[in-house]
Amino acid sequence: MATIGDENYIKPCKALFICDTPFATTKGMDALLTSNAKKAQELLKEAGYDGTPVVLMHSTDLKALTNLAPVAKSLMEKAGFKVDMQSMDWQTLVARRAKKDPPDAGGWNAFLTAWVAADVMNPVSTAYVNAACDKASFGWPCDAQAGEAARRLRPRDRPCQAEGDRGGGAIACHRDTRPRSRSASIVQPVAMRKNVKGFLIAPVPVFWNIEITK
Repeated sequence: MATIGDENYIKPCKALFICDTPFATTKGMDALLTSNAKKAQELLKEAGYDGTPVVLMHSTDLKALTNLAPVAKSLMEKAGFKVDMQSMDWQTLVARRAKKDPPDAGGWNAFLTAWVAADVMNPVSTAYVNAACDKASFGWPCDAQAGEAARRLRPRDRPCQAEGDRGGGAIACHRDTRPRSRSASIVQPVAMRKNVKGFLIAPVPVFWNIEITK
């Protein structure tokens, strides 16, 4: 809601590979990705959190992202984290997220972003499923069981096999390593004049095959 402002264009979705797509599954996710500040506080205390500030990078110049970090900061603080939200333009964030320095030396702990569904709807193309340490995407999650993306398509080949559906192995391992978390899917509305013809259905707007009639 903080980004879109209209609940008609928002769909809460716990599926790693996007709800209503071939690899979508929410098995094993029932107790996850549900806001519960009290439980989070208990887990944080159990983990021995010492109050070290969490550096949260905040992108300020992209409308789709600008409001995400402030909401995340509020939720994290309710959970018991001390949050140092640092605001910057997206290009500065992109440059900084490549750094592996400690947060107090120019590094970071977390940032929020958005992806086009077509890029993250299967285990092969979803960058943040990769948990291959230095070869993984930003954040560099490291899981000794992580292998090639093609291997993630065969759940029974992996010790952290899941519930027997397509993409299940990747779901189970991602659930254990937690390199990223999803919150919802959004639909981008498009408006066209009646005299615009030939618009193609695609993951992003394309401007060929279009004609304007009188």
